[in-house]
Amino acid sequence: MLDVLIVEDDLILLDFLSQEVANLIHAPERNIRKAPCLKTARNFLSNKLPDWLLVDLLLPDGSGIDLAEEFVKQNPNATILILTAQSDQYSLPATLLRNVHSLINKAEGLAPLREAIWEICRELDHNLPDLSSLTPRQLQFLHLIGEGSDTAQIAKRMKISFATAQTYRRQITRKLGIKGSALITLARNLPK
Repeated sequence: MLDVLIVEDDLILLDFLSQEVANLIHAPERNIRKAPCLKTARNFLSNKLPDWLLVDLLLPDGSGIDLAEEFVKQNPNATILILTAQSDQYSLPATLLRNVHSLINKAEGLAPLREAIWEICRELDHNLPDLSSLTPRQLQFLHLIGEGSDTAQIAKRMKISFATAQTYRRQITRKLGIKGSALITLARNLPK
């Protein structure tokens, strides 16, 4: 079972992040735990270590860096993704450099966050489809699915015939091993 701990004090963002992570994890069994503060996060860590940690730097009861350091002490191979609105005001301690996958500035929007989550999930979740098997045109097609376009709209946007668009969709489905709503969910959450 893939286990993720998300620590964020903004409850709306916490729910959003947990949904984003859930959408990107394709493991049959997953556990996404949410903590709005260090105290709750520490309780989670004392019960069971997650596979990776997504943590905000500024929390109401302390620093996400402290939590990250505690996590690394318990799991030297820990993977950490740090999210902050003040990335230019912090430097990571040398003890965390090996474990921090990314330091994401909230002001940069969703794309870098999704890309970092995708990379971490890809490393830990072997059920996540390998996008490298897709051609650039197939990947473009998949992104257009994620934007909400249907096959006819995609054919028009890509300036290809409807039959060719259908062929792309079948090839993508075959290569990735997913179809229907699972394909749409994957497409919506792809890194740009």
